[in-house]
Amino acid sequence: MMQTQAINTRPNRPRSVPAVAPTLGAIRQIIELVGDLTHIMNEEVGLLRSMRVRDFGKLQDRKLQLVNAYEQQTEGLRSDRGFAETMDPLLRDELKDVVVRMHETLRENELAIGAARAANEKLAKAILEAVSSTQPDGAGYSKSGSRESASAAPPVSVQIDQHL
Repeated sequence: MMQTQAINTRPNRPRSVPAVAPTLGAIRQIIELVGDLTHIMNEEVGLLRSMRVRDFGKLQDRKLQLVNAYEQQTEGLRSDRGFAETMDPLLRDELKDVVVRMHETLRENELAIGAARAANEKLAKAILEAVSSTQPDGAGYSKSGSRESASAAPPVSVQIDQHL
């Protein structure tokens, strides 16, 4: 008689350690955290698209709290890739849906940040060019610290904070 051997369909998991299903409460918390993070990121995208960068900082404390909570809540799940196999299929689909939406929002957020950064760089360049164009040639100081030429207007120093 031919003997069949059991095949381990869960690689990277010893056979002696069974998968432990996360509790319903833990999965619900993660779904809520992901939803809250997605909401905050959508608000950020709206602020960036309307060029209200100054209001951006108001969301950062809450976002950091949510990110830290998400990291803590999902730490065990990330170490056990097979946890999804033990979940209720409907709950697994709900978790998958909110994570997919969060990743889509992350991509939108990255695009909005890139667009805002590019707009700020263009604005900074335009300001510098405008200031430079009003400066007469030779205005400023020589290596010895003396004025190179007399000008009607003193030199202008410009500093732009591009922190997003």
